[in-house]
Amino acid sequence: MPTLQNDNWLRQAIGLIEADYQRSADTHLIALPLPGFAQHGIDLYLKDESTHPTGSLKHRLARSLFLYALCNGWVRQGSTAVSEAYFARLLGLPFIAVMVQNTSPALLAH
Repeated sequence: MPTLQNDNWLRQAIGLIEADYQRSADTHLIALPLPGFAQHGIDLYLKDESTHPTGSLKHRLARSLFLYALCNGWVRQGSTAVSEAYFARLLGLPFIAVMVQNTSPALLAH
């Protein structure tokens, strides 16, 4: 059952993702003049994805996935570290979670 606290957190989370979108919505284009192309009326541009805070071309995808999950109620306030650790282990990837000191021992045992 949604609570006011969760609703506030959700609005704040979506707001942060929207702010990131506004900050990096326009990927910089860099003109790459190639005479062989230009003589045929072709202009070539490269997208500079390094301007994202992560420096990754996957930045937009991750932002979209989080926004989609938030809007569908799949991500809520609280820890997702246990589930993330599960999938990291499943895929053979290293995973480090930072948790508050009072995290329950039962949760840590997973």
